[in-house]
Amino acid sequence: MCGIGGILVWDPSRRVGPEVLARVSAALAHRGPDACGLWMRDEPAPGVWQVGLVHRRLAVIDLDRRSDQPMGDAAGRQIVCNGEIYNYRELRAELVRAGAEFRTESDTEVLLAAYARWGEDCLEYLNGMYAFAVWDAPAGRLLLARDRMGQKPLYWCAVEGALAFASEPAALLAVPWVPREISRRNLAEYLAWGFVPGATVYAGIAKLGAGCRMTIEPPRMRTERYFLASTAEGARPPDDERQAVARTRALVLRAVQRQLVADVPVGCFLSGGIDSSIVAAAMCRAAGSGRDVLTFTIGFDDPRYDETARARAVARHLGTRHHEFVVRPQAAADLPALAAAFGEPLGDSSALPTHYLALQTRRHVKAALSGDGGDELFAGYDRYRAMALAEMLPRLLKNSLGALARIAPWRGAHPKSALHRAGRFADSLALAPPQRYAGYLCIFDAAGIARLLGERQAADEAIARMAQRYEQLRTEWAGGDVVRAALALDREMYLPEDLLTKVDRCSMLHALEVRSPFMDHELVAFAAGLPGRMLLRGGGKLLLRKAFAADLPRGVFTGPKRGFAVPVGDWFRTELRPLVHDLLGAGDSFAQRWFDRTAVAALIDEHEKRRVDHTHRLYALLMLELWHRALRQRIAR
Repeated sequence: MCGIGGILVWDPSRRVGPEVLARVSAALAHRGPDACGLWMRDEPAPGVWQVGLVHRRLAVIDLDRRSDQPMGDAAGRQIVCNGEIYNYRELRAELVRAGAEFRTESDTEVLLAAYARWGEDCLEYLNGMYAFAVWDAPAGRLLLARDRMGQKPLYWCAVEGALAFASEPAALLAVPWVPREISRRNLAEYLAWGFVPGATVYAGIAKLGAGCRMTIEPPRMRTERYFLASTAEGARPPDDERQAVARTRALVLRAVQRQLVADVPVGCFLSGGIDSSIVAAAMCRAAGSGRDVLTFTIGFDDPRYDETARARAVARHLGTRHHEFVVRPQAAADLPALAAAFGEPLGDSSALPTHYLALQTRRHVKAALSGDGGDELFAGYDRYRAMALAEMLPRLLKNSLGALARIAPWRGAHPKSALHRAGRFADSLALAPPQRYAGYLCIFDAAGIARLLGERQAADEAIARMAQRYEQLRTEWAGGDVVRAALALDREMYLPEDLLTKVDRCSMLHALEVRSPFMDHELVAFAAGLPGRMLLRGGGKLLLRKAFAADLPRGVFTGPKRGFAVPVGDWFRTELRPLVHDLLGAGDSFAQRWFDRTAVAALIDEHEKRRVDHTHRLYALLMLELWHRALRQRIAR
């Protein structure tokens, strides 16, 4: 796990000095404390392009300095890579048989040799999480690529005559010709989802999509998708449930085994829930009796959010060497640091506990496995069951429940409470499936966005784009199945844009590599092809429950599902109240410049008086404000 960046310039007026690349590298220093490298080709001759690459290394595989990057080969190619290639040993053996020679034990050298042999098709051979750039000097070509599920980030900016890329958007801002203008359209997307699909709030900075590669042969640029997580399917899924359970178990065990490859100790996040407990159990099985498995849990004084007892029970059952930390959050100090580290706003409050867990875990290990992705593969969220239930209810009952929702006082309840969930479900029943599912996902609905921005078009378009993609998946791929379409949309949007982004930034802020076995592309392809009847029966995650029932305590599968959260909504009425008022109400704030002041004040007032719970909305606005403050400070420096 590392940080990468670089430039390709073919217009001489866009050339930059090495000090610019040094600033790009400095902005990524937290991602790789073990080594830094810079390579630059800067020959001021006609027709010679300027190329520069930077790398910040977190050494996990082959700790020798020979494996520092940028790394080159005899033909003049150069590579920088962020992430890990889990099957690099198998690929290395195949390449050696084909005549390749190696001077290190690193996976990056194997990746460069794979590119030299197979070109862009090398991506089909990789199992891992990665974002990398290869400058192919003999071909005059730059290749950018991102792993199939989008676990590792890659941002880019193209202007006339030049392109820049980096692991984080803040690093791109070190390049003088990268624009800083905010996109109103993208801002509406952020307000809707808490992220900007495929882009950023900056008008000129985009993300390379999950499972995509970009080839630049100036002045031509070509982007292709080599893997689509939403509709990926492997072999035909088994019709027999017992076969499906066996296949699920085998694929999870294999994924965990693959992701233990490292030359440093690897730990495991453990909440005591289904997904992290399964990963811990699989890790114990892979490690065998002679090797300790290290597990890590954080807890809070507030029992509503504390998972230490459940995690402790699982750790005791598995015999892991368990580390438990009770955290007393200092949100007013920690949220600004998180916003600065993200380099873009992210409206997911679970970033705060993820940050605390990564901070504590890094004191013991450099890498850890997590259970992220299990819900999106095996239908763990309530919203999937809500979609299925809505399709089963008769129209008359839908109308009655909808009428009740319009008068019931559910909007003031906590978003995770049964009352709020029931009210939101009933309120959505009048909608068609695409609009209903978009409604479950959105933070601000179209009316709320319009109140903030003062116009409706951008708001309507943001919601419509998500609903249209859902409907496209439902009709063209899922055969009309509303649940499979929802799962597909989450694999395509929510996973790479929110969940995996959050994990990457919060862990790399502390130079901790987090690996997610559920994101193994073979497991993803298998799960994508499962029929709905194998997903929701028995409360969801049926196949996971059956596949690992013998490995874990029964309580893991029968206890209530808890999200990884902190009481941010309560803090907005107490300890974070001054921060919210001071930042959102300041005369020079982002909110005062872009949003209707009355609409912002109404959100704060309704939340404080408990008329409507605006936890998610206020958090999204606060992180937007904190990001903007960090941006202004960075520009001022």
